[in-house]
Amino acid sequence: MKKVLFLLSAILCLSVTAALAVDGGALYEKKCAKCHNDGTHSSKAGGGVVLKGQGAEMIHKKLEGYLDGSYGGAKKKTMARVLGKFSPEEIKAMADHIGSM
Repeated sequence: MKKVLFLLSAILCLSVTAALAVDGGALYEKKCAKCHNDGTHSSKAGGGVVLKGQGAEMIHKKLEGYLDGSYGGAKKKTMARVLGKFSPEEIKAMADHIGSM
């Protein structure tokens, strides 16, 4: 009986964790794609920055840099404002998504 309860508890925990996982692709489409399109080219609003081909770790460092003010060019304030609405988990998920483009 204890084994069954333990197994059911483990399955429940995994299910809840999976349900809480952040969808970086959906966040990208909702907030980033307006300026950065599909990552292969960028609108003028996106500053012409091509995201495709950059690794997740590099993207994550850049996003964190926008937030702490240590990175960015002409769109620095815009990026900081947009990113300030996201949790660290969401930023990581978006970086992972962009890195997989």
